[in-house]
Amino acid sequence: MTKKGNTILFIAIGTLVEVLMSFLFIIILVVAVSFFTKDNPGIAQTLFPVCLFGGVICGMFAYQKLAGWVIVKFNLEDKLDPLIPQKYRGRNRKD
Repeated sequence: MTKKGNTILFIAIGTLVEVLMSFLFIIILVVAVSFFTKDNPGIAQTLFPVCLFGGVICGMFAYQKLAGWVIVKFNLEDKLDPLIPQKYRGRNRKD
């Protein structure tokens, strides 16, 4: 497989993982809000959009950290197009 093909596969799988992590964070935040605001449903309704936005942001942050770790851990810098490794080069290295 070429570097471009590997990069496309990495991004496709990464996108699926990011969406799943975002859903997980959204569910965790909604359950937490439901638990802490069970006495006042008005506040819970106000906080649900915040949970949605916060879950997406947390999922994106977690995906960036996970992608950087995967690239360094499995030494994918030479197997992917330079587009991906440049973003993470130097951040997670322990040289």
